[in-house]
Amino acid sequence: MRGTAALLAALLALGCGPREAPPAAESAAPPPPAEPARAPEPPPASLRASVVLEPPRIEIGDVFHVEVAVVTPPGYRVAPAQVPKAVPGFVIVDAERPSVDQAPGRWVHHQRFRARARSTGPFRWPALELGVEAPDGSRQSVTAPERPFEVVSLLDEQPERRSPFSFRSPQLADDARGPWLPALLGSLFTLAALGLFALVRRVRREAEGPERVALAPGAEDAAAVLEALRAAESDADPVHAADRASEALRAFAAERFSAPLLRWATTEELTGLPPPFLLTTRYAALVGALEALDALRFPPRRADARGELERALARARAFVASAEGGAR
Repeated sequence: MRGTAALLAALLALGCGPREAPPAAESAAPPPPAEPARAPEPPPASLRASVVLEPPRIEIGDVFHVEVAVVTPPGYRVAPAQVPKAVPGFVIVDAERPSVDQAPGRWVHHQRFRARARSTGPFRWPALELGVEAPDGSRQSVTAPERPFEVVSLLDEQPERRSPFSFRSPQLADDARGPWLPALLGSLFTLAALGLFALVRRVRREAEGPERVALAPGAEDAAAVLEALRAAESDADPVHAADRASEALRAFAAERFSAPLLRWATTEELTGLPPPFLLTTRYAALVGALEALDALRFPPRRADARGELERALARARAFVASAEGGAR
């Protein structure tokens, strides 16, 4: 009996002993790699416009570039700026098509102009108002501010050309005059006679008015440009008259011979370009007339500006007559 109780006590002690410790947990898995930090998003762009003018130093006769930039939020559209007209100090040569640079958070709309400086002094590129259309269809406007600039003269860099060479009369020795004096007097009389003849022709031409050009029936475009040349000749300012005549002649040639580049290319550029297909035989006459008009449009001012204008307009009329197959 006692042995049975001792055996039960031993079994009870074994059952109530400490529990077996659980197996050690496997090593924890490494944490996932952290995502790289993203670049901060730029703040949304607001509407603003600016004007950039290059080069900063402009000399008389130089061609310079003007860029109008408009910054908008993505998805906005900007209408092209109007080409400035009748701005003192320079003339617009051409305007490029607008372009857009799409960057995160903003779009930059560009429009570039090319202009030629025609007189010295301080001037201002005019302020331009541009229309902006939002993605939802709402419209608003933004103004590109004025940009001051200065056109300088070339005389500061080339002072030796500040004045023309002086006239030196021929010196004849007392003992060696020989036949030189009669030859000189004869040359002077000949020059005087030629000058008098030219004066008489000019007076008659002014009294008779500009010579008429006979055109073939149906040449309405040629008649219109000839009327524009007559209107330009009546302008009191030879420079303004040359501007009007050059613009009318360029428009006629571009339309008549299907060559749009004749409207915006400079005369120097036209001289270096091959002639359009339909204008091969008359290209030299057109370029010559434009060069004669450009000589009056840009400084220096000519002494006989009115006479040179008449001769340039006569060349322009001759080109129109040859283009339409007319006869004087």
